Amino acid sequence: MADHVATVTNARTAQPAGLRKSFIFVAFFVLEAMVFAVLPLSARLPIGSLLRLQAGLTAILLIAALLSRWHETASEYWPVLYALFVGAMAVLLSTLFSGRLLELLPLTAASPAWIAVAKLSESLWRVIPILLLMAIGGADLRSMYLAKGRLGLGLGVGIAGFAGFGGLAFLANEGGFPKLLSWSPWILVFVLANGFAEELLFRGLFLKRYEPFLGKGLSNLLAALVFTLLHVQVTYASDLATFLLVLFPLALVWGYLMQRTGSLWGSALFHAGADCMIICGIYASV
Repeated sequence: MADHVATVTNARTAQPAGLRKSFIFVAFFVLEAMVFAVLPLSARLPIGSLLRLQAGLTAILLIAALLSRWHETASEYWPVLYALFVGAMAVLLSTLFSGRLLELLPLTAASPAWIAVAKLSESLWRVIPILLLMAIGGADLRSMYLAKGRLGLGLGVGIAGFAGFGGLAFLANEGGFPKLLSWSPWILVFVLANGFAEELLFRGLFLKRYEPFLGKGLSNLLAALVFTLLHVQVTYASDLATFLLVLFPLALVWGYLMQRTGSLWGSALFHAGADCMIICGIYASV
């Protein structure tokens, strides 16, 4: 009888905990989706209006983060709210200023060099603010998966993924192989810059901050869902549904690899290899 009562009691106490975790998952999902909504919406709505909304959201998140840090019962949410603010600020700054580098260089618009430098500039305007603001907030490199971790395992999987997808990319565009080979330095600049910046922005920034509330599995699922949904605006995929169906499991793999190795380096390399499939197709058509 005592065992039965204990079982019923545990079931009753577990239910609110499960409901709380579900509520937190949805709340974090909505907030992160709002932070990055400017990216898919910029192709459909006036960018000026979106930037004003992004600036307002960034300010609100900063205020919410600071208030939560000073509030005893809400202080546990400070790391998540501050990371959301940092992500919003990184997107805002990259949207506003990433074109400045292109203005300084004598590059032909839409040329392979121009495309690569544009991506490098965008990535720098995301990565540098993240590193600076997170340092100001007291975060260390390990909390963003920027530590060495299990480097051998991470690099092994990352290099294999990079080589596999990179090889497929060149084979899929074998008619333009000489052209792609001559542009391979620009291809490397593009994919490495994008792979690192996106892994830091969409996973490195959030995974460890979600984990105390959701655990590793749900944290990875949340990051993968947001990352996949943000790609609904892409124009380089001939079949968007198939592209998203492939992207989602890849996002889960990159997140799992990051959590398993304690480092984003392997995931960034793997991600860069997958980007070869995209950029090689774009360059082959130039």
